[in-house]
Amino acid sequence: MKIAIVGCGDIGVRAARLLLDKGHRVVGIRRNVAKLPSWLEATSADVSQRESLDFLSSEPFDIVLYSLAASGFSESAYRSAYVTGVANTLDALADQMSALKRFVFVSSTSVYHQNDGSEVDEESSTKPTGFNGRIVLEGERLAAATAKGSVIRFSGIYGPDRTRMIDRVEKNIRTDPQDRSYTNRIHVDDCAGVLAHIVDLTSQGTVEPNYLASDSMPCTRVELETFLAAELGVTDTRSGEPPLPAASGAAKRIAGSKRCSNSRLLQSGYRFLYPDFRSGYRQVLAARARFGDQVQQG
Repeated sequence: MKIAIVGCGDIGVRAARLLLDKGHRVVGIRRNVAKLPSWLEATSADVSQRESLDFLSSEPFDIVLYSLAASGFSESAYRSAYVTGVANTLDALADQMSALKRFVFVSSTSVYHQNDGSEVDEESSTKPTGFNGRIVLEGERLAAATAKGSVIRFSGIYGPDRTRMIDRVEKNIRTDPQDRSYTNRIHVDDCAGVLAHIVDLTSQGTVEPNYLASDSMPCTRVELETFLAAELGVTDTRSGEPPLPAASGAAKRIAGSKRCSNSRLLQSGYRFLYPDFRSGYRQVLAARARFGDQVQQG
């Protein structure tokens, strides 16, 4: 099949490699194609500029994966990436929609509002209070309105170039031990694997309109930090000092505290490379030890 990856960043490139290895033709689409590897066919486009997407009107694709990241954490950046960009892309695809098999929108678990540690799945209500969740949910609805749309909600993504939690623990920035807020994680390689899996499901005619993509072990932030501290050999130096306060109300409304269920994804046949945070973060730490300063910190 011919597949376009719109917003082809880190996850898109990883997915492209998997799809090419399966014999698909893949085109990476982003503003700066110089950042794409030489082995990937590339087209330059800016989703905020409708005319730059005109090629989608004349060049039919079987599947379009929309995997764009906002340029910053602001309402304008989010709206440009997840609403304007989606609307422009779908408008450019309008003449080819009858031939298109699937439009896949990469979303996030920020669309969930639950903050009480409860379990959420694809059927759970979504009433986000943060601007990020509300805007991403608008993008989901645009994709769903096509009748050929599928949404993938990724939880907190980490990997060799996404080490924010590791960096925090190394600096001994830790959560209050009494805080029981849950966090949900997915390794970047599994993000790519899920995208390739959705392509397989589309080929089989068994793809669903919505998937929650998170590993199989939700945990509290304290559990994750304690594990990383042990792996890093970091001693808690806060003895005799008050612990860091629990996340503020505003922060919790953005991050939430919920346990994400990946049952639908598992039932569809996907098998995680890193089914829990322990195996995934050990891979990240091993990669960092091998490559040292060559690994980008993010």
